[in-house]
Amino acid sequence: MTIVKALPASRNIIIWCLLLGLCGGLGGCQHLPLHPGTPGVKAVRPSKSEAYYHYMEAQRFLLADDAESAVKEYEEALKYDPDSALMETELAALYQRMGEVKKALAHVNKALKLDPRQQDAHFILAGLHVGLNQLREATKEYERILTLDPENKEARLFLATLYAQQRRYIKAIRTIQELLRQEPKLVVGYYYLGRIYLEMDQLAEAKKELLRVLTLDPSFVPAMFDLGTALERGKHYYRALSLYRRIIKRHPKNARAWISIGRLFLLMHRYGDAQKAFKKAKALEKNETAVTFNIALIYLEQKLPDRAIRELRQLMKNPHYRERVRYYLGLALEEKGEMGSAAREYQLVAQDSDNFVLARLRLAYLYYQNGQKDQAFRLLEELKKMYPRRDDIYITLAYFYEDELRYDRAIAALLEGLKQQPQSEEIHFRLAVLYEKKKKIKESIIHIKKVLEMDPENPDAQNFLGYSYAEAGIHLDEAESLIRAALRAKPESGHIVDSLGWVFYKKGQFKRAVEELERAAKLMPHDGIVAEHLGDAYLKSKRFVEALRTYRRALGLENANIPELKKKIKSLESGIKESGL
Repeated sequence: MTIVKALPASRNIIIWCLLLGLCGGLGGCQHLPLHPGTPGVKAVRPSKSEAYYHYMEAQRFLLADDAESAVKEYEEALKYDPDSALMETELAALYQRMGEVKKALAHVNKALKLDPRQQDAHFILAGLHVGLNQLREATKEYERILTLDPENKEARLFLATLYAQQRRYIKAIRTIQELLRQEPKLVVGYYYLGRIYLEMDQLAEAKKELLRVLTLDPSFVPAMFDLGTALERGKHYYRALSLYRRIIKRHPKNARAWISIGRLFLLMHRYGDAQKAFKKAKALEKNETAVTFNIALIYLEQKLPDRAIRELRQLMKNPHYRERVRYYLGLALEEKGEMGSAAREYQLVAQDSDNFVLARLRLAYLYYQNGQKDQAFRLLEELKKMYPRRDDIYITLAYFYEDELRYDRAIAALLEGLKQQPQSEEIHFRLAVLYEKKKKIKESIIHIKKVLEMDPENPDAQNFLGYSYAEAGIHLDEAESLIRAALRAKPESGHIVDSLGWVFYKKGQFKRAVEELERAAKLMPHDGIVAEHLGDAYLKSKRFVEALRTYRRALGLENANIPELKKKIKSLESGIKESGL
């Protein structure tokens, strides 16, 4: 959800007269000379008068949609009134609208130096940060606006969406709930709340909020689409289909609704009906190429590579889409198992394409998987030189080293990346994982805490730190608090439920440990570590037969620590035999 606050380019002229100190009363503005030398009342402050003249000229050019001339007049006005925070703000807004980001930043920063309480300037600065994908900086600006004006509903809503973009879901929810306390019938508040729950995959809560939106406003189409997505994820396909058809009934030319119907038919394996729906979408949408591209991505998502390839090849004739198509065509060919053809597509992605680095990373992965490891590492080293600040390059390099159990080299690669991108959460997270694998718990905790400094509500980092404490048998109350916070964000995560059970195990609360670990085992039935934890809890609860059965089952599961399990099985079999159970 990208939010850019655009400030209106003009201001009420009477307010401007008052701010410039030119009016003794509302009638005083009528007698201002429009330009030095114009007959009329003598100006007391000619520089302010000149500023006013150029400001008025800027407004005239704006009305004529002549932005460049308006900029010149603003700049002239500021020569005569350099301390005008309001005019700096308006000029920043105009540059923002023209896409001149550096100039917009320069003027908005001047405005805030002149008047740190200028809310419109904070809005513009926040919007510029969002456009630059500087979400943390944008967040701080909206937080400042709320410090200046706690009742500002627009800032509160934008702030909530930014928290959600940064996966700070709990904070996002609380921010919107505070907004809804101020305005209980704010439809858009419930809508964004529903969207946040949908991002968190909390489908029941998402549906509740989105249904509330449609109760307040039955014609709110975006809520219908998001409710349809929630129903799809819950595999309520016919209910979702009914909802999309409801949109079609209200808006028969809505191409997005037809695309959604087509996607549903794919999920239901009704390929003929899907094709008809997509054909209808193409006929309705003016930009048929964009629809074709979206349909190809849907086929790719649904693991239908042949259909995706057919759509993507149609787009290769369009130079505007060719580079993007090559990358996704490579993904589709990979899905089909045609690795050589996929590699050729990745190699053809041009360097000026947005997908160039991603294509090269996929190419490195294919080389690595094909046993051409030297070529894969060489490609990544070349990418590092070309794009030294891309953290995904260092992360991929570390992944290859980790796969070869060369943990020291993997750590070195990530530390090199950290010098370029010290605020990369992903690099810090991967370092925490690697140090944990090397049993360097102190270093692991340092890096996971760095993640939490940058994103205090990151549920994966909360769970990692909580589990690390549990494993070490330290700070168990804090571990429980961290894991419970993570669980609020991801209530159906088997990993987090397992962590909570393990904390109870370490606290000696074996009954509670069994309850949580049984739930984790249901959520992750194929994970050997979860099964082993459950076996340990059964053992401590003196449920020996269940413990033995669980250990034996764990042997055949993923991630199983087979040597340790065999020791436990042998010891338990011996104990059971001796006791005669």
